Amino acid sequence: MTNVKSNKTLKTIGILLFNDVELLDFAGPMQVFSSLAALYPDLGIQVYNLGLSESIEVSKTRLQISGLQPIDSWTKRLDMILIPGGLGTRAIVKSEEQLEAIRRIISLTEISSSVCTGSLILAKLGQLSNKAATTHFAAIELLKKIDDSIIVDRTKRYHDHDNVVVSEGVSAGIDMSLYLIARYHGQEKADHVRKYIEYFPEVS
Repeated sequence: MTNVKSNKTLKTIGILLFNDVELLDFAGPMQVFSSLAALYPDLGIQVYNLGLSESIEVSKTRLQISGLQPIDSWTKRLDMILIPGGLGTRAIVKSEEQLEAIRRIISLTEISSSVCTGSLILAKLGQLSNKAATTHFAAIELLKKIDDSIIVDRTKRYHDHDNVVVSEGVSAGIDMSLYLIARYHGQEKADHVRKYIEYFPEVS
């Protein structure tokens, strides 16, 4: 993880959705970045809901989400693509067609990020080679199996390698997203978003 300020911007964010995605993995960051957009409209923050297909089913809840922008037809550049986790990542890492579609989207972005087992996809695409990374506690061995050069480090909630950022499981995506707001837009805005969504897990 680094605290070095980057010259990159963080205004256009694509969140990738797929069958059996974990709900909070994407909903947490979506809430954080959408709140930033609502609280600071002058920043021009845009959050796009991208999909491996036009409609997907969320893991466990069986929530149906439709009207997604298929990544096959996506051509705009993004500041960041966020890949959440969920059981669906296991199928993706075995699908050359889906991996190639995600690789193409990553080529259009400045920053690749993941929550939970979304790191498995980044690992499969070679994005985490020889880097410190983390994932859900139940997927550590799988992450190592995909790329044994990865330095698995779960002592940190997230790891920032400038153009690649990964977080631990599920709720950690909220922490990572708030960190990214602080990094690219300042701590004051990050604190404002945290207050708005009333995210204070340290308070009992």
